[in-house]
Amino acid sequence: MRELLQTKVVAHSGQKVHLRFQPVMHVLDGTSFGAVCELSQHYEEKATFGPLTEARAVSGPGKWLADRLLEIASAAHTSDNRLRPILVPAPAAALMDDNTAVGCDAAIRRTTLCQQEISLEFQDSAFADGRSDAVHRVASLRKRGFRVAIDMRKSWQTQLRHGLGLMIDSIRVDARELDLNEELMNICESASAAGILVIADNANWRDGAFLDSLGVKAGVRMRTDC
Repeated sequence: MRELLQTKVVAHSGQKVHLRFQPVMHVLDGTSFGAVCELSQHYEEKATFGPLTEARAVSGPGKWLADRLLEIASAAHTSDNRLRPILVPAPAAALMDDNTAVGCDAAIRRTTLCQQEISLEFQDSAFADGRSDAVHRVASLRKRGFRVAIDMRKSWQTQLRHGLGLMIDSIRVDARELDLNEELMNICESASAAGILVIADNANWRDGAFLDSLGVKAGVRMRTDC
């Protein structure tokens, strides 16, 4: 379960996008909580120089995300079924795109995966201002069966209340920040108590009991002692 699954696909932009699936494991016993899909290129990193082609002009963030789901589903088709759900990095702009929920739903229906096997992970900044329209967009994704996650590795300003916390499946934090930030510790404890899976990046296996005590039940790229 600790090996990496990697493949190469060709994106609709004509550029090669590398996919890597990192297993998400329990910090104490190593059982599976799914996988994180890492993309070599994100929506915000698309090249903007040169002439504006028709393909680039019509490829909004919702369409871009739907295309990535097709590629991820194809790459995951032969992978271990225990590596579910798959956390997929989603651009913040896709959360505000009217076409995201419908487009992603249509894309997944063309694959062997189901919506519940995908967890769309948005950056904390997408929710930090507390705008109600972001909450409504999350609700739209949830109604179609998708899981929704928040990436709090760089910032953790999202308030998991007023209904948003009930719709979030998981949050991801950087384990290196936990010892230094009491606020982040409190967020992890509160989220776990509310039934949200808390996942830590860059955690050590030897710290499993400490992480578990904070409500951090899972880890990505768990490190062994040197």
